[in-house]
Amino acid sequence: MQFECLPLRGAAAVVILAACGGAPAVNGPAAAATQPLMWQQIARARVLCLVSSEVPADNRALQDALCARVREMAAEGAPIPVDPVGFGDPAVLEPDTVTLLVHASVQADGDGRLLIFSIRPFRPARPDSAELFGAAPRAVRLSGSALPGPELDSALAAALAQTLPWKQGA
Repeated sequence: MQFECLPLRGAAAVVILAACGGAPAVNGPAAAATQPLMWQQIARARVLCLVSSEVPADNRALQDALCARVREMAAEGAPIPVDPVGFGDPAVLEPDTVTLLVHASVQADGDGRLLIFSIRPFRPARPDSAELFGAAPRAVRLSGSALPGPELDSALAAALAQTLPWKQGA
């Protein structure tokens, strides 16, 4: 017995379109305008940095300089305040806060040093919005104990564009 299923397919299409309100379930511009759960209903962003190196005496100065630069760049054009935060500060756990975790390592590289870093957002109040991976790790050559200028800024801008909704497309 031959069974024609064309009318059944047509009926299924009508039911699906009716359930979607006659429109596709995902529209390009509307879908792109929806912020990820991580960034919905936040009032502020924080920046927490950790720098490790083979020369522990350099850690604190590099950590402070890197954190200040990340905070400054993240705050440019931000719709919310962006502030630094220290280890153990309960502000990291505030439900309307996203903390940018900046983890960096300084390693010997021939006769110089290399700063390798990554940036990942953290929001413990929204476990449904957890991001397992942040921006791709980046590396910048260091000269002396100071942070490099344009090279670091370029790498930080790329990492922040992968992390912050207000930096995407910038």
